[in-house]
Amino acid sequence: MKKYLTLKNLGWVLTALIVVMLGMGGISKIMGTEEMVNNFTFMNLLPYLTLIGVLEVLGVLLLIYPKTSKYGAILLTCIMSGAVALHLSVMCGVGTMAPIVIGLVIWTAHCLRAYGSSCCTKTN
Repeated sequence: MKKYLTLKNLGWVLTALIVVMLGMGGISKIMGTEEMVNNFTFMNLLPYLTLIGVLEVLGVLLLIYPKTSKYGAILLTCIMSGAVALHLSVMCGVGTMAPIVIGLVIWTAHCLRAYGSSCCTKTN
């Protein structure tokens, strides 16, 4: 009987969750939705709205492909680190947990996909 509940499959589920969340956020930044424009105007970062959106979508695409997953995780973690820094400096620490948790889920997903099948196998 084939096992479907494996660490590698859990990594893919977490990757899908990240792809949906950050992919939608990146696309809404590229499209320049009213909410994103208002948020970036408040933080005085409106000129960088499209750039950050493109980098998010690029990071998501790199994260999906297994050979470049590490680079996608690094890029998305850098973006989330910038979000934490902005939340701490501009918004007095309000909402810092969301980007921290997203960054942890990104690396958990990458590591489970990359090492999940090999780290728990028995050798005889």
